[in-house]
Amino acid sequence: MEKKVAKIIFLDFDGVLNTEYHQRQLQFEGKIWQDKHGASFDPEAVKQLQAIVDKTHADIVIESSWKYLGLEAMQEMWQDRQLPGRVIDITPSVVSDSLLLSADLEQTSPSALHCKGAEIASWLYDNNIQDAPYAIIDDEYVILESQLPHLVLTNPYDGLTEELAMRAIGILNRQ
Repeated sequence: MEKKVAKIIFLDFDGVLNTEYHQRQLQFEGKIWQDKHGASFDPEAVKQLQAIVDKTHADIVIESSWKYLGLEAMQEMWQDRQLPGRVIDITPSVVSDSLLLSADLEQTSPSALHCKGAEIASWLYDNNIQDAPYAIIDDEYVILESQLPHLVLTNPYDGLTEELAMRAIGILNRQ
């Protein structure tokens, strides 16, 4: 029997699910723009995340600054808002000792150790799934060069679009 390999979505919120378009629309219509968890997510972007989860069965690791509220708060928000997929973890706020011990520090710039890309690499290393299919969905280019093939770069105005969702599906399904 073939072992099922975990698929991971490293997910940012602002500029991905929390879009400038949606926030402006809510303000224009005089609607409430946030709930107890923070800014409301764009239903169109959430629909695209649903498509990714449906077609890949990937789990979600939060790499957004919202992670500082803690894993439990992220999972509670996911449940309260009935968002697609399963949040299994948040990326570490610092690079783990185990990753540092395995890195060639002479070839690594200090700034690279303090970015989302290093936190993602640390999470993959700590969970011993460096070879797992993963996609990084973010509106900022804050990754390691080796992670570029995994990046789905969004526009903060539109967030996660159908075209970008299809790219994420291809990355996760290795197509």
